[in-house]
Amino acid sequence: MPVVTRKAPPASPLQRFRAWSEKMLIEAAQLDLARKYPGTTAAPIRRGALHAVVRTVFVTGYRLTPAPLRRWVLRRLLIRREQRWSSA
Repeated sequence: MPVVTRKAPPASPLQRFRAWSEKMLIEAAQLDLARKYPGTTAAPIRRGALHAVVRTVFVTGYRLTPAPLRRWVLRRLLIRREQRWSSA
């Protein structure tokens, strides 16, 4: 009998960081497209100055990090090992 819950369990810190970092990278990509093709997209959502500074620092650090190092970190942090099932 399956277990059914009404509410999703709370996200782990790693899941929250992943959601936050993906949001920052998507916003940066949208701003880049809006600058490259003016007048073709909706205006980006205005956020506070602190948000803009954090996004700028995070995205700049992400873009300056070499690809092999980025892949290594993502593999260590965000990808879990496959499950091993026993043949019972």
